[in-house]
Amino acid sequence: MADKNYVIALDSGTQSVRAVLFDRKGSVVAMAQAPQEPYFSLQPGWAEQRPEDYWAKLCQVTNALMKQITIDPGEIAGVGITTQRGTFVPVDRQGNALRPAIIWLDERTVPDPPPLSMAAKVLFGVAGLSEAINYVRRHSKFLWIKRNEPDIYRKAYKFMQVSGWFVNRLTGEFKDSVGMVTGIWPLDFKKLAWHGLKVAYEAFGLEPEHMVDIFTPDTVLGHISSQASAETGLPVGLPVVVGAGDKQSELLGAGAIDQSIGVISYGTATCMEIITRKYIADKNLRFFTWPAALPGAWDIELFIHRGFWMVTWFKQEFGYREALEAEKRGIAPEVVFDEKVKDIPPGSMGLMVQPYWSPMVSAKYAKGSIIGFGDVHTRAHIYRAILEGLGYELRRLYEVFHGKTGVTLQEIRVGGGGSRSDVAVQIAADIFNLPASRMATSEICALGAAIDAAVGTGMFASFDEAVASMVKKGRVFEPDAENHRVYEDLYQGVYLKTYGALEPLYRKIASITGYPPEE
Repeated sequence: MADKNYVIALDSGTQSVRAVLFDRKGSVVAMAQAPQEPYFSLQPGWAEQRPEDYWAKLCQVTNALMKQITIDPGEIAGVGITTQRGTFVPVDRQGNALRPAIIWLDERTVPDPPPLSMAAKVLFGVAGLSEAINYVRRHSKFLWIKRNEPDIYRKAYKFMQVSGWFVNRLTGEFKDSVGMVTGIWPLDFKKLAWHGLKVAYEAFGLEPEHMVDIFTPDTVLGHISSQASAETGLPVGLPVVVGAGDKQSELLGAGAIDQSIGVISYGTATCMEIITRKYIADKNLRFFTWPAALPGAWDIELFIHRGFWMVTWFKQEFGYREALEAEKRGIAPEVVFDEKVKDIPPGSMGLMVQPYWSPMVSAKYAKGSIIGFGDVHTRAHIYRAILEGLGYELRRLYEVFHGKTGVTLQEIRVGGGGSRSDVAVQIAADIFNLPASRMATSEICALGAAIDAAVGTGMFASFDEAVASMVKKGRVFEPDAENHRVYEDLYQGVYLKTYGALEPLYRKIASITGYPPEE
């Protein structure tokens, strides 16, 4: 499609949805954004959303985008989609939702899942995944529906992620990308296909027929129908591609198609992503291996569940004055906080945060901590200590990955909303002692989806060509040697010892308070 010079990306996240028009140089030509409707909780720990709300907001931003643009719609090669992962909805044969979507933040469990058959025990035992599968079963929302909402489970034709739901509404197809699939689904991750043994589905509370067809991230899954065009404003017949989940899309959008480049995503969950062409997994779930936004590749994910969410939490609970100042000055709150903390020395004058505001998969008793308080500390010190704590934890997770694979990073690239903070990016550079680049666009998740669509529709002949044309780096933050020395001493001498020292106390807290509950 040499005559096609533009591509639309639809990025539906937990907090907002964006429609972005990119040109072949990766520049944002036009963008429309809207906040998602807040998810609701019928019981503590639950998190649900009406699928129609997702669709309504998608239509809102696509119509707004198409009204902005002045280019010939015939120059648009296609639509690329990326969404939050792990959120799903059961649908009937017509694609109608049978209940609200259960989103990835949902914490409901199945305390006593039915015992596995002997065949399933052997299958997962031989693979060394018995403990991982036990965790999956206790947290399987499919098993929960099967047990607690049997009528809905019986009526379910497919269980679809938000990406698949959009594909169905846009094209009528029951299709999705393998790049959207994470550990809540019965995927053969090494083969990048649904598991070939029916017994594997038993552990998840699913049947093979519940699965939509999945394809590589550069596959055209369908074309905009006339009905969808009327609702969205998108041209009839426009090809639709689902690339991959939000984090994998950020890796591609940062151009990190070489495993010497790590990409930190300062989003609701903070992650470091590293590409690999060889399947590598950690049976202890200290890092995760998901299908990448590139065909035939995997994304190593070093994951902090409540990552930059902690910054949002801090701003909501303690940053009211800064939020008012930011609104008055017409700037982001991160900019105001950067001004407050820029003169605070590395190490936050002895304050250290362990960022386990949610338990880890590999350590269910983990809790967050802030240690080292003194009378010199202010709210600004806490803010900086949170950014440092996230950096320390990413460093710890990277060292687990490095020890297992020998892969050494040479460069860090940074995306996500938190990348607007100069302090956060500089801290990452100093803790890792590597150059950290902020990308030319903050919309790297949408750009990753756009690259998948650009290659899938033939706008570019290869991913190498697309990345070379569309990905640009912005400011590069070089590590400061003295800052790194301070961080290295604190990391080795304090941070790595903190969890081991506190974990027995976390267990004692759980036994007294009942939280987290025994599983």
